[in-house]
Amino acid sequence: MKHSSSVRVLLTRSIFLSSCLAATAIQAAERLDPIVVTATRAPQTIDQTLSSVTIIEREEIEGLQPQQFTDLLRGRAGVGVADTGPFGKPSSVFTRGTNSNHTLLLVDGVRMGSATTGSPAWQYLPPSEIERIEIVRGPRTSIYGSDAIGGVIQIFTREGREGPPRVNAFVGGGSFNTRELGAGVAGGTAKTRYSLSASHFDTDGIDVLTGVGDDDPDGYDNASVSGKVRHGFDNGMEVFGSLLYSEGRTEFDADEFIFDPETFELVDVRPFAPAYSDYRQSAVRVGVRGALTDTWDTQLALSQSRDELFTLEGGSVADRESRFDTRRDMADWQNTVSLPGGWLLLGGIDAYEDRVSSTEAFAEDSRYNVGIYSVVDGQLGRHDLTASLRRDDNEQFGGKTTGQLGWGLPVSGTTRVRASVGTAFNAPTFNELYFPGSAFFEGNPELDPEESRTLELGARYASGPVFIDAAVFHTRIDDLITNVTDDQGRFSPRNVDEARIQGLELEGGYQAGDWIARAAVTLLDAEDRETGNELRRRPPASARLDIDRRIGNLSVGGSLLAQARSFEDSDNTERLSGFATFDLRASYAIDREWTVSASAQNLFDRDYVVARQFGTDYNQPGRGLFVTLDYQQR
Repeated sequence: MKHSSSVRVLLTRSIFLSSCLAATAIQAAERLDPIVVTATRAPQTIDQTLSSVTIIEREEIEGLQPQQFTDLLRGRAGVGVADTGPFGKPSSVFTRGTNSNHTLLLVDGVRMGSATTGSPAWQYLPPSEIERIEIVRGPRTSIYGSDAIGGVIQIFTREGREGPPRVNAFVGGGSFNTRELGAGVAGGTAKTRYSLSASHFDTDGIDVLTGVGDDDPDGYDNASVSGKVRHGFDNGMEVFGSLLYSEGRTEFDADEFIFDPETFELVDVRPFAPAYSDYRQSAVRVGVRGALTDTWDTQLALSQSRDELFTLEGGSVADRESRFDTRRDMADWQNTVSLPGGWLLLGGIDAYEDRVSSTEAFAEDSRYNVGIYSVVDGQLGRHDLTASLRRDDNEQFGGKTTGQLGWGLPVSGTTRVRASVGTAFNAPTFNELYFPGSAFFEGNPELDPEESRTLELGARYASGPVFIDAAVFHTRIDDLITNVTDDQGRFSPRNVDEARIQGLELEGGYQAGDWIARAAVTLLDAEDRETGNELRRRPPASARLDIDRRIGNLSVGGSLLAQARSFEDSDNTERLSGFATFDLRASYAIDREWTVSASAQNLFDRDYVVARQFGTDYNQPGRGLFVTLDYQQR
């Protein structure tokens, strides 16, 4: 769909000046096409962006009634999820078949994740505190820097709206002795918006590993707080701030191996009891933005994220304790300039420093990265064009330049085709670089960043209540980091592998009257070029179908998720069978303010496996029944 240059400039400037990006995205969606801010760091409608994007709004989150954040990602176009059990257990998110540490997670613009593992703690994100999710598939390193080979997932926390303070609250429970509750308040004036909420989730869970550790359920609890505020001044400037904080405990199964002190022979295997991890993660951001001239908008933000994990394994001979804490301090100065002819130039500089504190004696415990980025977006005749370029200077590996080009063309009033090509890189983690030598593993400070090149072709059809989006992509990743055995029998990371990942994504939706339907299909060919084998835990096909209908005050719906077989190991000898699950849900509006909801997850009680450890399957929950009572002051 073609949009005039004046509309493009007007939309961008009005959104930037009137509110924070996420809040305005939601408000604008009520008038125009849904707004995306993650693809280019600037607001665009879905039809304007030259990227493959999925948006999950708060209304959809509430309708799906998820028990954990990864439930919202599972089966989405181009997204795969492998978790080592439910409820707070380590989870991997594979965007377009790339590694889990190849997807950048942002929370209100703050980079999240552990500097030691390189991956975000997806399992600790609280669905109750989320207003909106944007999933951008394809490389975004030329805009955000490292970690975005596969794509970017950005979470926006709960928003305030203009009006008097309004209270919201919920309480619920269900299978596995699950309990949850939360409350919040939000409101605002013409110049000020605010939101503050808190929630708590607690479950006994299930026994994650049969025959490993004890036979008790492995529980999980999560206490979270989120807040957001912004205030505009008469001169057009605006200050803003946001916070997301979560903490809790997750239990797991592990065994203690007892060796004879003289012969070093294994004499017994006993369960660690207790075995748990205490975690904390947070994202804090403050900043100021506004118009410096009629054509120049600017934004300056300071932020910090933390990822902290303490693990205790209680043994009969000796306890084992470990601690891995990451603190990331960030600064970002972004500028948007409106150019003649409706073109936009976005540019800025960002910098962050990672600091690691641990019970392990890392050879290095900090590093910095400074990046300069630019994005240009506009039209030449009927052709939509976008280009981005970024230069990163990293303390560990030096400089790296990445770029991306995108092109789009409306071929009718309802259909547009697009194409893009881009490069990306992923920096090695602290574990891979600096982990101290042990009997089993040693870091390698000579590692180079992983590098990738991606080509994508796509098309989008949108007419009335229907949209269909299709994309094919081809990604080649060089210098993949893989653990190899050294001459002393220890594992050590090396740049040895090359991967080729190609696939097809289909996504569609229908919304008219009382019916809402959404569907996604992903076909994936993820190959290790060194061996010809499939990459582990990457099913070659997956699909998701969500259908909901409103009947008066009653809403009913269901979700079907299916994925083909995959392999647990890189040799492709441990097969994980394909499966399908079905969730059923319903909600009833008692009046304007009170709603009762119920869901049956994995309704047909299917057994399925998405991950395995040393030949033992990580168990997944059977049928689960949950009920929630919600209050929203009107």
